Amino acid sequence: MTDADVLAVRPLSVVPEGDEFVVGDPESGVFVVLPAVGVEVLELLRAGRTVGEAAAEVEGVDVADFAESLVELGFATVGEPAAEAAAARTASPWLRAAFSVPAWAAYSACALGVVVLFALRPALLPRSSDIFFLDTPVRSLAALTAIMYVLAAAHELAHWLAARAVGVGSRITVSRRLYFVVLEIDLTGLWSLPRRRRYGALCAGMAFDAIVLFPLLLARYGDAAGWWSLGPHAARAVAALAFVEFAAIVSQFWVFARTDCYALLTTATGCVNLFRVNQLMVRRALRAITPEQRSELAEAHGRDLAVARWFRWIYVAGLVGATWFFVMYFLPATWRLGAWIVGSVADSGPASEHFWEALVFGVLVFSPRLLVLGVAARDAYRWRARRAATA
Repeated sequence: MTDADVLAVRPLSVVPEGDEFVVGDPESGVFVVLPAVGVEVLELLRAGRTVGEAAAEVEGVDVADFAESLVELGFATVGEPAAEAAAARTASPWLRAAFSVPAWAAYSACALGVVVLFALRPALLPRSSDIFFLDTPVRSLAALTAIMYVLAAAHELAHWLAARAVGVGSRITVSRRLYFVVLEIDLTGLWSLPRRRRYGALCAGMAFDAIVLFPLLLARYGDAAGWWSLGPHAARAVAALAFVEFAAIVSQFWVFARTDCYALLTTATGCVNLFRVNQLMVRRALRAITPEQRSELAEAHGRDLAVARWFRWIYVAGLVGATWFFVMYFLPATWRLGAWIVGSVADSGPASEHFWEALVFGVLVFSPRLLVLGVAARDAYRWRARRAATA
């Protein structure tokens, strides 16, 4: 980078965040935190000043090094015309209406209604027996697994629609949280918005869960109060669906697993990369931190360091609980299910209904476990590729 170079800076968002600024490219999803002087230099380069001219106007900043960092991040190119700004995403009227203030009032009313119904009739709280709503446990678990896939996809779709309503693009991918497979939406583009405008897209998934759970509980409440009769089959199906949605909402409060509530926490506290800083602090406490990681921790953002001081205890407690659940329940249940499926398939031929029931059940129930292994292998491959690229 020479003093005569001119940068073509991409259309970047610059959002105040306390005394600093979140700067990034909503299209690529890359964001960084800059001090006020960094934004000043950025604006000079964006205005067409050469690297040397910008350095002459701002003292105490290595503008050449700063310009090289912009190029490495993909925020700018050297000596080329600036890329045309991406066409602004204009949400349709119905989409804006779906996430308007009156709509959020309705979603909040559903969430409040769930709490009120549980308070009025504690017997509505889901029980483990509610999941067995069909004539056999096998069919019940297979059906619920398929239903969980559909509801999880709808939960992420709500996030996606809410992001589109504020003009932010996103994509849904398959990921994992510990040993559970999850659908995950990339909402990095929300960093291009002021903090107050990010909350809607972050809460949209739980809002969807609330508007599904409330009518299910209301139906059960009315049935118990004698307002109407659901019938035995419908009552069992409604109870099973309520169990799934209740579990989906509760699981979002497992902040140690980077759930929706974790995203809300980091947004509200102004964190930049809490999870990474938290991991480094835990490594330091266990004396398992490398010199490079110690240096990375020393340069971490102040808000991340402050929040990680108490968040790490939640993180460690969550890992201990998740490990206990894995050893005591998840692993034994997986082993027993696998043994039953293998035995059922081996003891009956393809002409038997029991054979196909066990086979379909096995595919559905074990698909999340197989997906976890596949995602873990994919992540390990990408990690090795990054290590090799930086070696």
